[in-house]
Amino acid sequence: MAKEKPIRSGNRKEFVRTNVPAAERVAGAVILGLLVWIGLTIAIKGRKFDPNLYTVRADSLASTAAAVEGKSQTLAAEAPAPAAAETPAVTATVTATAPATMPAETTGEATGETTGETTSPAATPAAASDGGDGNGEAAPAAPAAPALPSIPMEIALPGIKPMSPTEFYNSDNLYEKIDGRAPAYQGFNVVQLRSRTFTVDAAPGSYVDVYEYRFDTPVDAFGMYAIERDPKAAPITFAPDGYSGEMGYFFRQGAVYVQVMASDQKPETLALTKTIAENRAKELPVDDHGLAGRRRLPSDGMVEGSVTYVPEDAQGQSAFKDVFQAKYKAGTVELPFFIMVAAPDDAAKAWQSFRDFCGQFGKTEPLPDVSGGKIFRAQVFGKWKVVYLRAGELGGVVDATDTDAARAFVEKYLRGEIK
Repeated sequence: MAKEKPIRSGNRKEFVRTNVPAAERVAGAVILGLLVWIGLTIAIKGRKFDPNLYTVRADSLASTAAAVEGKSQTLAAEAPAPAAAETPAVTATVTATAPATMPAETTGEATGETTGETTSPAATPAAASDGGDGNGEAAPAAPAAPALPSIPMEIALPGIKPMSPTEFYNSDNLYEKIDGRAPAYQGFNVVQLRSRTFTVDAAPGSYVDVYEYRFDTPVDAFGMYAIERDPKAAPITFAPDGYSGEMGYFFRQGAVYVQVMASDQKPETLALTKTIAENRAKELPVDDHGLAGRRRLPSDGMVEGSVTYVPEDAQGQSAFKDVFQAKYKAGTVELPFFIMVAAPDDAAKAWQSFRDFCGQFGKTEPLPDVSGGKIFRAQVFGKWKVVYLRAGELGGVVDATDTDAARAFVEKYLRGEIK
């Protein structure tokens, strides 16, 4: 048998070095030593923080300080300022003179003077187109409204003790206390939240939270109260606008929206919760400025908890501002009824504007005057409206399904038969 030849790997020579020169051995040792030294150096340096490594060199930013030429740089400066009418209105913005002092419980004084006019930021002097004094120079910024003083909430009633100091929040940091609900309060111009917790002596472990949200006007306070009101809750008698829930009392007094809430439903806790609520209603100043429309809403037949406040654009009309409305039961029919109180000329213009609007989208019909009130009836999109105008007050029934019931309700109101 022929002897097998060994398999070779291509042209590679079968060679093994058995004698490495001394120079190569020295070079390898040097390289290996350098690698060890580098590793140790990195490990040692890494344990110590050198702040100089991260210091910003100011001179390296000098090139960025120069003005950038080009359209993108000058666009904002060259663009004309937007007209006041283009500035979006803020819902429920009611102008008011900022109070110099907070009406504390001990003074009994009302909070400043209010104008009762709904405006938007575009209508303020700060929104003037030239932004200056007419000579091309910028006018000084308007001074910020003074912050309300932080007067501690002291409630002198037997059976309670303060659990913690009084907390204060303004419009900017209100989210820290009521995160998620703050934007709604800011929309109604909240000025300050003052809150404090009181322990109940007769019920160890129980406490009562008292929140007092102060707004710029009583109208805004009512607007916020109306949004959060529980329509199924029971009304209260010690405040003009308020109700009681299972564990607390909620009401408006002047420009303050008050919430008094119990920690539990123990009889002792609930009793003191009501006592505290009555105390706040008594101590806070009474101020119903701007709420004339609310006071004129009749109580006969009113659906409990149905009163709402619309600061502007009620019924889709820009002339309808500071409108109060509620629902009424007239037999088996439910009628939405609204009232707006304004200067006689403004009320007349709003009434005529609404009549023209109804004529564009439906049919209108004048009705005989009742007790000095002018009335028209309109059918728009299958629903009936009966609207009156009398001495700076306009109102009526809207979106009714029964035209006869709507007319009868308005005429009875004008004759004083519904109060």
